[in-house]
Amino acid sequence: MDAPVALESPDCLLCGGSDFTVAQRFLVDQVWRKPGTFQVSRCSACGFLMSRPRPVPGEALAFYYDEAYSGEGGDTLGLKGFYESDLGKLLNKVRVWIIMKVTTVDDSDRLLEVGCSYGGFLREARTLTDCAAHGLDFDEGSIEGAVDPEEIEYRTGTLSEADYADGQFTLVCMYHLLEHVPDPLTTLRAAHRVLAPGGHVSIEVPNARGVWRYVFRRFWLPWFMPQHISHFTPATLRRALELAGFEVVRQQSMFFPIEFAASFSLCAYRVLGLPRPTDPPSWRRWPAKIVDWLAFLGWFFVDIPSQLLFRYLGGSGTQVAIGRKTLKG
Repeated sequence: MDAPVALESPDCLLCGGSDFTVAQRFLVDQVWRKPGTFQVSRCSACGFLMSRPRPVPGEALAFYYDEAYSGEGGDTLGLKGFYESDLGKLLNKVRVWIIMKVTTVDDSDRLLEVGCSYGGFLREARTLTDCAAHGLDFDEGSIEGAVDPEEIEYRTGTLSEADYADGQFTLVCMYHLLEHVPDPLTTLRAAHRVLAPGGHVSIEVPNARGVWRYVFRRFWLPWFMPQHISHFTPATLRRALELAGFEVVRQQSMFFPIEFAASFSLCAYRVLGLPRPTDPPSWRRWPAKIVDWLAFLGWFFVDIPSQLLFRYLGGSGTQVAIGRKTLKG
């Protein structure tokens, strides 16, 4: 694979195996269009999917994050705008409701969200449960612009390096974080450490067995190369939680109604040679505006009904798993 940065090909992040087969070739940065071509490989021993080779963690991987996520760089993906919308706020409420299907959450609970961005989920969780909320994110720009800092305690950094006390929290949430970290098992074990016995971890990641993955192939949005390093199926997500010491108490597909529209847009923009999707609309030629309208129609007539169906059949491109730290801890 070619890239302007140093690459590495580590052994399997779950089982340590070194034999791989290629699962998807010719993956590129579809959103910011930074240079490089990548692939996803499947561990022959356990079936775990990894970006392999991948940018070396540190400066090489930071090259692909620069001006991509930071609050200092603006809301280039529109994520804050989405989560501030009624639909985005509803999605965060649904995340809380899923947790409350397996455990009560109230003012006696201490919640930590790892990869909290600007704190939108934490604000909804506090509103619904009155729990004590804490947020951790590697991105300083996001933390600087975080909401309700007088009510929510924020820190910058990684969970593995944070100085949280053992058993400090009763609930740890990671929403679209685990696929980004260089070593997901280390992160899950750190979550296990800071959880009190009987506490829960809630994980949301893309589902690499989602139906639209097989339709859009290399244009499937959740590949999100090369920022996404690990690509979980329901089976490998369960395996990762168990290896970190958790008992899996719930798994389900997640209603996340942008998968078709976004994947369609990425495919059309590439095939037609259109400007980047993140460029201001005023810079777009009329074919791009047509694609945008088709994507909107696809969101309404395809995404919403298909996601409702996939939520119950297990074919959504987003999945949720909740693990419990046993009382013996």
